[in-house]
Amino acid sequence: MRSATLHGQDGFTMVEMLIALSIFLLILMGVFQIFEPSNAAYVSSERKLGVQQNARIAMDMMVRQIRTAGFFPENLTTDTTDDVANPVGVQIATNAALAVAGDLDGSCATLPAGPCAGASKAFVFCLDNSGLGLRRVNAVLNAATGVAASYVCSGGDLLAESVTSLGFAYYDANNNPIPSPPALDGQPAEAVPALNDTTQRSVVRRVVITLTARESVPNQPAQTYTLTSDVRLRNP
Repeated sequence: MRSATLHGQDGFTMVEMLIALSIFLLILMGVFQIFEPSNAAYVSSERKLGVQQNARIAMDMMVRQIRTAGFFPENLTTDTTDDVANPVGVQIATNAALAVAGDLDGSCATLPAGPCAGASKAFVFCLDNSGLGLRRVNAVLNAATGVAASYVCSGGDLLAESVTSLGFAYYDANNNPIPSPPALDGQPAEAVPALNDTTQRSVVRRVVITLTARESVPNQPAQTYTLTSDVRLRNP
């Protein structure tokens, strides 16, 4: 008896397998070439959004606290035991750093009824020299002297990374610019303020802040993002 011959069961030859594999690899490379730019654009957008968001948060915080400079609730009550000496709102004002004093974070409102001793503080906004970003120094104000013990930028909290430039411009009540080369009343940044001469600092009514952040993505051009805010002091 002859065995039946099976037809159509021969399978693929080696040449057919190589051709099919080559076609598959070409399709895979095409998909990858489409996906890679899209993924890079997504990563870049995420990084840029993060840098922008951090810069905006830092700018909003500076605006709120600079606006409140000069508000010393301790000095508004009939109780003089907790008064702050030399109540100067703008303590240091340079082209790249600003130190303001007062109840800048609303601490007095959270204290029990009675004196607001310790509510007023000195806050310094500056750019870290090591390139880490924008810092805020929260300095404890000495009520007897009206100044804090230290205004050194490196000791402050990091408000925003990737900030490459920070600038301040000052104006009086009539919007006339107050020159500051290099600082108002010659008061340098990071030094404990000398309040014996506050001729220029005492007339500051408006501060314009310029902040530039930069985001870097590997193998792509760095992009910069600049914010500007115009702050009017509430407590001249």
